[in-house]
Amino acid sequence: MQVEYVNPFITSAIEIFEKVANIELKKSNLTLKKNTTPSNEISIVIGVTGAFEGQVVYSFKMHTAERVVSCMMPNASAEKQKLYLESALSSMANMITGRATILLSGKEKRIYITPPYVVLGTDSKDVKFIEFPTICIEFTSRFGTLEINVAIKPVE
Repeated sequence: MQVEYVNPFITSAIEIFEKVANIELKKSNLTLKKNTTPSNEISIVIGVTGAFEGQVVYSFKMHTAERVVSCMMPNASAEKQKLYLESALSSMANMITGRATILLSGKEKRIYITPPYVVLGTDSKDVKFIEFPTICIEFTSRFGTLEINVAIKPVE
């Protein structure tokens, strides 16, 4: 896993959070892990195929996820925000991953992403997280932290 593969995810996350939810993200830490297993209660898992293969996992604490969705849907009732929590977070993860893969692909390569899969709490035992070097990008915001675990490599 090369560090330059994560820069499009950093740029895309910062821009998408600002545009979609009016939330300023700041990169706070970058670490190397053995796999994409997330650290928080709610995660969105997206597969990557084509010129690159791997997995990207977005991870939030529940209270942070709820606050992000409230910013994405400011005119919706708390009931409606709760109802659409998974869908809203999946959409944001899809936008970030889609934009990042476009930045990675250039004109000659094609990269595809799978539909997002939302994991709540202990449901993660049903998910297969990729077991290869992962770069974990941590961000801070006024509502809490976001973790993005990127484990992608070019297909040879």
